[in-house]
Amino acid sequence: MSKQETIAADIANAFASLIAQLNSKKDAAGIIKRTTLQAGIHDLARFVYKNGEMFLYSSDDDFSDADMHYEGLPPADAITDEKEVAAISALLPAQLQAALTPYDNLPIIDFKFVVTGEIIIGKNHYKITPYIHISEPKKQHLLTQIEKYLHNKIYNGKYPTKNLETFFLARHLVDPLLYPTPDYQQITRIFDQIIDQNKNNKEEQKQHRYYINNALNNWAENYFLPQFYDITKIGYQSPTYQLKQEYSKPEPAALDMLLYIATAIIRYEPNYSRPGGITFVNLAKELGSTKAATLLQSGTGKFTPHTSAAVKITPNDVFATIDIQILQEDAPAYMESLSYLQNLLSNGFPRSYSIVLKSKQKHFLPVKGLAKNSTHRFFANTLQYPALFASLETYARLAMSVPFQWYEDAEAEYCCMPGTYAVFGLGLTDTAFFPLVKDYMPLVDSEHQSVQNHFTIAFIEKHGTTPAIIPVITACLLACQDMKPVKQLATLAEESLNTMLEALQEVPSYQVEQVISLIWGSKEKLATIAKKKNAAPQLQALLQLAAD
Repeated sequence: MSKQETIAADIANAFASLIAQLNSKKDAAGIIKRTTLQAGIHDLARFVYKNGEMFLYSSDDDFSDADMHYEGLPPADAITDEKEVAAISALLPAQLQAALTPYDNLPIIDFKFVVTGEIIIGKNHYKITPYIHISEPKKQHLLTQIEKYLHNKIYNGKYPTKNLETFFLARHLVDPLLYPTPDYQQITRIFDQIIDQNKNNKEEQKQHRYYINNALNNWAENYFLPQFYDITKIGYQSPTYQLKQEYSKPEPAALDMLLYIATAIIRYEPNYSRPGGITFVNLAKELGSTKAATLLQSGTGKFTPHTSAAVKITPNDVFATIDIQILQEDAPAYMESLSYLQNLLSNGFPRSYSIVLKSKQKHFLPVKGLAKNSTHRFFANTLQYPALFASLETYARLAMSVPFQWYEDAEAEYCCMPGTYAVFGLGLTDTAFFPLVKDYMPLVDSEHQSVQNHFTIAFIEKHGTTPAIIPVITACLLACQDMKPVKQLATLAEESLNTMLEALQEVPSYQVEQVISLIWGSKEKLATIAKKKNAAPQLQALLQLAAD
């Protein structure tokens, strides 16, 4: 037996041992009983080989520990180059097939089982050609179960479906090993039906949509687009796509499905995912999709433009922009725009959006550290009309009701969540909106947003530090990070300190310490001040709250 044959046999034996070990440890039969759409529980494994020693893994997670350490037979002569690795790679399929075939009717492995790995020679790592093992009995059984499920639960379904079923179904429908010639239009109709059947439970519907989007995104990145592009991905950077010199023209239905997932990413995924969706639209356009060009220009068409004598508004849900042209500078024009904006957000327009404003008025809020962009200017202009304050509050509460969303034209230190400009403006203008400010602050993601620091200073300068103001100031401080101590609060009157103590009674001690640091610099500095003659006793009480 040659050394290449010895190594190939060792690798296959190692995988036979790995599958046997997994099978002995897991109740695979019990696991797949949860749904008829699961044929097995493991669909991949990988190995790292060096001079007879192997580490085997049952996942593709680079940070997971090895499932097995296998000591094979070190070859008489060490392998020395890539040609020998290629020879081993060529021998592996037959060896692995023999090792995995005994599990073709057992649920420990799926109908498809992928083996990947690398062989280390010195400091060089050489990847072997992936081996895909197909269990035909499982595959045919799974196809039958999928058709039964579609007939009973989707085509003739009227009731909500289970998330676990969607998790598997979505992946199966776009798997070319199950459906080599997919009906793309039928697939998207099935996904739309699942979303519709689960519309009465928004959280469940969101999970179904997540599984569908994830499956389609994997289809686009790992199967469809590689047919036409050379794709390069470095670390956590977004991939780059270079069109191949030669490729077969994609069928229009496949491009439509690429646009389907692009639109779903843009409309329903978090803000940070949106560039990936827009990239898909641009790639579809490059591949010849006429629909992509329309999407880029005017969006999906779900949201109709609005024109009157006072305003002209054009939404684009692909780029999440709303073009607003104010034709008459008065309260009715801004009210009309605000009402249209609220209607957009209530009907599924992306919550992370930006306004492109054309107007003669150029107002901005008296808060340092805010981006002077069109979105900011629209709300600052609207705040010039007290009759619109109640509608601005309604908008703000709607805008900030979905977490992890951001105005698209405010990045880095200017980043802020939707509703920010309206909340800040109303809070600075009228005490009636203090409850709105208090409700806004706990929703702030202070790891990504810091404009509340600047607002807090402006708020104190505007309203002072009387007892009535302190609960709002406290809420602001709890949302602030990484700011210098607020000098205006270091000499609070005893009545104001009492109010602050009341506001902090139910707050965790670490957050009380945060408030102390934002006023006095640190607990230690406050402790020094509290020991001084005639120091307010409330200072010791604050320290006690921070220590509990």
